[in-house]
Amino acid sequence: MKPIVRLLGAFAISLFSGLTAQAGMEEPYVRCVQQQLSALGLSDVAVTGRINSATKAGVDTVRRQFGDGTNLAALPRLSTDSVVSWCREIGALKPGLRQMMPSSRPPFVLGQSDMQTVLLQSSFSEVEQFYRSFYGIYPASRVDVAGADSGEVLADFALELQRRRGPSIGRMRDYVARICDTPSLRFGGQAYMNQLLICWPYETSYGADWRRDIAGQLSFLMVHEYMHHVQRELANNKVGGPGYGYRTKMGPAWMVEGSASLAEYRWAQQRGGNSAKMLAKAQKYSEDSKKTLNAMLEHGSVKGYEQYQIAMYGVFLLEERFGQASVLNYWRAIGANASWESAFHSAFGLSMGEYMGQFKTMRLDPAKAMAFRAVK
Repeated sequence: MKPIVRLLGAFAISLFSGLTAQAGMEEPYVRCVQQQLSALGLSDVAVTGRINSATKAGVDTVRRQFGDGTNLAALPRLSTDSVVSWCREIGALKPGLRQMMPSSRPPFVLGQSDMQTVLLQSSFSEVEQFYRSFYGIYPASRVDVAGADSGEVLADFALELQRRRGPSIGRMRDYVARICDTPSLRFGGQAYMNQLLICWPYETSYGADWRRDIAGQLSFLMVHEYMHHVQRELANNKVGGPGYGYRTKMGPAWMVEGSASLAEYRWAQQRGGNSAKMLAKAQKYSEDSKKTLNAMLEHGSVKGYEQYQIAMYGVFLLEERFGQASVLNYWRAIGANASWESAFHSAFGLSMGEYMGQFKTMRLDPAKAMAFRAVK
């Protein structure tokens, strides 16, 4: 097979930013919440797919009854943006309520052959299960999956998946072309609220050997991009990008991309891969590079494998000290309309500026990094 070149971090910001505010996009999540409220005994809540006074009163009742000790307590008021989080967090209350989430239904999966489709299905199922077991996260939004060896084909697949849900989105070919050539020469991925697109290098033939060789790389790429999907849902669709006022959106790029790269490390760790080598590389790049976390705040500022590894190491130290739930709680706070700084302090108990300052020292001194990790 051709040498593997990965284009990571293609978190597709522009395409779907604000999409949940468009008419109809929130309807499956509103229906989810209304069905859950009815199952919890709130009989005056009808399933209409539209937020109304009965639905708002219902979620307020559920928050009062079940909010203590759950993620419901910090959710923002019910709206077309936050309804996806209400669907997810009410779903966590009792057995059976998750069956009402859109994610409980199988995704649409498109490949260029039956073998590719089955590979995509099985890989995605394993990745979903990993996030459930390791991170304890069950996203409410259903993610459809497509993979191809051509940007043109992948764009067609993306549009087809969109049409199966409703209206398609313009400029798909432009967005897909950022991560996938025609024919493709590399691996690439894009994560949206409702789609995960994967591109792999073109081959003249695809058989059992190709499937065996690509399976591991495909899983790592899906793990990385699925974290972007999780980030987006937890943040209630607050995505950043050029022209969007990046400090009002998702958070620093090193957190966004570092968390996704760290998920790859955790995936390898859980499955008996060479995670020790991965961590050693991240530590080495962090020690040798002059790029700081302060220089990786704005959207698009994390570039190249080396910088992804620095970002990963930055998030790794946080997760080791405060636990894997803390990283997800950062985006929960963003979704509750917290600023970057207040969300960071809420999740980790220290200011973002303070941590970035400490990281400058810890990246050069393994003993200090270990001491930071050891504090619980």
